[in-house]
Amino acid sequence: CGWVTPSGEICRALVPREQFRVHLNEIHGIHGNDKARFRCQWVNCGMEMNKESMMRHVEEAHLYYTYPCVHCGEVFSRRGTLYRHVRRRHGGEPCIF
Repeated sequence: CGWVTPSGEICRALVPREQFRVHLNEIHGIHGNDKARFRCQWVNCGMEMNKESMMRHVEEAHLYYTYPCVHCGEVFSRRGTLYRHVRRRHGGEPCIF
């Protein structure tokens, strides 16, 4: 994790992908559907956005999560976009590994 804590330290926790949202929520207080403006505390970022967008921003901009289609190999940065692609192009539900 590259989140900079209030004391100025970089978190550096090794967090499995499936637990990262929980980590940001419980350790760094990033949660909720808050429309308040919030500045990303990731190392060298500082981008400002609604707090509710922070999880997606970290996953896409800093963790580079990708979701490949098992049918055709096309790669997506958002799981929802992959789901829509598979339904429209391949007529089914995606397999996520």
